[in-house]
Amino acid sequence: MSLLIKILSWLLTLTLLGLGALVVLVFLDSRPLVPEDRTLSAAEQAWAREWLVAAKPQGLRDGERITLTLSEREANIIGNYLIDRVGQGRVDVRLTADGARVAASLGLPWDPDQRFMNLDLNLAGGERLPRIAQARLAGLPLPENLVQTIAERLVNALDQARLLHHVDLQPDLALLTYEWHRDALANLGSGLVSAEERARILTYQHVLVRYAAAHPKPPTIALADLLSVVLSAAQGASQSDPVAENRVALLALAAYTNQQHIRDPDQPDARSARIRFRPVALLGRRDLAQHFMTSAALAAQGGSALSDLVGLYKEVADSRGGSGFSFADLAADRAGTRFANLATGQRQDAQAVQAAAREGLTADDLMPAIDRLPEGMNAAAFAAAFQDTKSPAYRGAVAAIERDIDALRLFQRATR
Repeated sequence: MSLLIKILSWLLTLTLLGLGALVVLVFLDSRPLVPEDRTLSAAEQAWAREWLVAAKPQGLRDGERITLTLSEREANIIGNYLIDRVGQGRVDVRLTADGARVAASLGLPWDPDQRFMNLDLNLAGGERLPRIAQARLAGLPLPENLVQTIAERLVNALDQARLLHHVDLQPDLALLTYEWHRDALANLGSGLVSAEERARILTYQHVLVRYAAAHPKPPTIALADLLSVVLSAAQGASQSDPVAENRVALLALAAYTNQQHIRDPDQPDARSARIRFRPVALLGRRDLAQHFMTSAALAAQGGSALSDLVGLYKEVADSRGGSGFSFADLAADRAGTRFANLATGQRQDAQAVQAAAREGLTADDLMPAIDRLPEGMNAAAFAAAFQDTKSPAYRGAVAAIERDIDALRLFQRATR
């Protein structure tokens, strides 16, 4: 998994803290809000790739300020290029003198009814950063207090990270000014969690860092060992709700596994403090550990439907030019989701997972064998073997993975 995927996956996990409960409902429409009748030309795709490469902060000095300028047409090309990288759907951006309207339709790749998640946002300009004036999901107006809470948390996080300095919306033009700092992404992630949750996450981050420092060999640390350590610490917090404690412990470990430093903005030295991350592995592979923990964090925050969506979208994107569709990665996604559902579901299951962690978890408790699972399949190879994600062959392969997860010792103990 590339550094970009790691960063985006973790930032997505944190951003969905406020949206998680809503997304579990998965409001879907039978028709897309934005018609899928326009395909980017080869020239437009090449321009979008070049623009995104040029917009990367590589080589920038700490504190350097950059302004990105996009016309309405260019904003639409960039938006649709990014959607094409992860699945099916379209975005439509309209820029006006006093704001912008952003409409997006995202199709679910496994949905046999071919429904769409439609999002419609009206942004009001005139301030340093735009505010969300109205938001609709599947045509339904979202509660104003929910929208404002999410928006305020995001704006506060951007301020704390000192990342996005100013957004100027004009007719047919958007100017985005950002100020690059080496710790900007980590500080942004820290700002997206509540102060109470951040305090608990910092506690577990310290537990993980201390354990890693005390066990310098081998170079990689087994994910099962870190889960045992962090969930044993959660069990030690006897005054707390085990479900809530497990949830923040999983968030802390997901951040550590993806090498994302959660910082305390209230401490003056937090920006300069550094964590020496150790690579984390599951079945000897770092990518499987990252898949497992990112899916676990998503499931703990937004439910299994959201975790499944993100995991499958990544594999579909990989089959279109990345590392290829991997059923091993998908198994890690599903195993992480199932683990989080168990650890953050019923109180007695949360306590049972803590007890198992105290005894010591192993990879065999977390993940089924992957030696016979196909990997590295490009779009053509996947289509030849499985047709699509709605076919009986694909559903059968996923069902077999689920049965293997059911047979794991940890889940067998939970069903007794």
